Amino acid sequence: MASPSGSQSSTLGEKIHNVFRGTYFQAVLLGLISFTQPGIWSAMNSLGAGGQAEPYAVNAANVITFVIMVVLAPFASVIGNLIGMKWIVVFGCIGYVFYSASLYVNSVYGTQWFLLLGAALCGLSATALWPGEAAIAVGYPEVRKRGRCVAIWMAIGKLGSIIAASIQLSLNSDKDKTGSISPKTYIVLIAIQCLGLPLALLLSPPDKLVRDDGRKPTFANQNRTFKNQLIGFLQQFKRKEIVLFIPAYITAQWGITYQGNYMAAYFTVRARTLAGLITALVGVVVNIIGGWWLDTRKLRRSTQARSFWYGTLALYTLVWIWNIVIQERWAKNSPGEIDWSGDKWNQGVAIFTLYRVAYEAIGMWLYWALGTHDYDMDTVSLSMAVLRGGEALGSAIGYGIGSIRSASLMTNLIVSVVLFYVGAPFTTWAAHLIKDRITGEESDSTDDENRESSSSVVEQQTQVIDTKK
Repeated sequence: MASPSGSQSSTLGEKIHNVFRGTYFQAVLLGLISFTQPGIWSAMNSLGAGGQAEPYAVNAANVITFVIMVVLAPFASVIGNLIGMKWIVVFGCIGYVFYSASLYVNSVYGTQWFLLLGAALCGLSATALWPGEAAIAVGYPEVRKRGRCVAIWMAIGKLGSIIAASIQLSLNSDKDKTGSISPKTYIVLIAIQCLGLPLALLLSPPDKLVRDDGRKPTFANQNRTFKNQLIGFLQQFKRKEIVLFIPAYITAQWGITYQGNYMAAYFTVRARTLAGLITALVGVVVNIIGGWWLDTRKLRRSTQARSFWYGTLALYTLVWIWNIVIQERWAKNSPGEIDWSGDKWNQGVAIFTLYRVAYEAIGMWLYWALGTHDYDMDTVSLSMAVLRGGEALGSAIGYGIGSIRSASLMTNLIVSVVLFYVGAPFTTWAAHLIKDRITGEESDSTDDENRESSSSVVEQQTQVIDTKK
């Protein structure tokens, strides 16, 4: 006969196991991984030019990173569907630290070849991490939890930026001139990035995941091979809802380059650091509110999708107009070096922060919106490869323009604005394709019915392959 203490111990152990393997904890792990890898990378780029005095070499290095991602991201998702997305994320935690190390070496010794090598290694890892973490963030949770889990993932990633920016601020608080940040900053951030790999090893594989409904993530194609998964990726471009989102994937990342160059051109080191801290805090708030809004059952899903998009579009319009006015004014009459104690600080950082609100909002919305069309893990990973590949393409071209010394800040800004509005009608169309929840979805009792539509593409592709054999 089992003793009460033994039964309680078993119950406690079961609860700990369920929490550790649960979808919320997986989202927390992804957030911590994001904090240590792209979170630290973003924290340095929020300083403008990776914390360097001039942006051009760093922007050129970032072009290398993102071009590699554009080319190889599809293969990461294809391979991830064969060996498991967990191991794709593990590989994705290896190369970021080399890029941070190269920034340190370039800052101290002026060595640029290592900067290019670090960017290439970072690109290889980011190729795996970007689609891998996105597929897990969207594919692991129950349908009714996807907005919140995506919010947790993105918000904790921003908490990493908060910690990194706080460290940077403590090391650079006396730098009231433009230039590069303290080399000590890179040492601290490199140490943080080394934590990513052991965190990735804690992720659960799909078969060990614990959901509230007792189900495991499903796969549309049970006989996955490299060939049929690669064909499955190409099939994504035949889906109207995917193709219509591609302009948004590209243009959502484009403006980041202008914002980084803007900070490096006008703001002192400590002002850039404080701005990075502010935008990270704002990003957390946006993620939390956005996750709640996208998961609430008080509104129809179609209403949520359209209202969120139209609100974000209005915010971007305000941001772009304000950006153009400020940039035109400062191009004619330079504000000099803007420090947090100066009279230009408030308006200069306000527009930078408002842009970040719009940037975080559209990023979260795109993951959620794409997830409303897909329910099976392998289909989600392939569609996420398209999304993240588009983001990488936009970043690569944006950083390419930002690396040209002869391209003015206004040129960079205008290109970002024009391309955003060229893509806006397609995104609007895509927003109107998002359907309402079906009856019973709140309890996940009808996921099989949802899954039939998301699986059809993969099933059709498998039939074609079998016919050809």
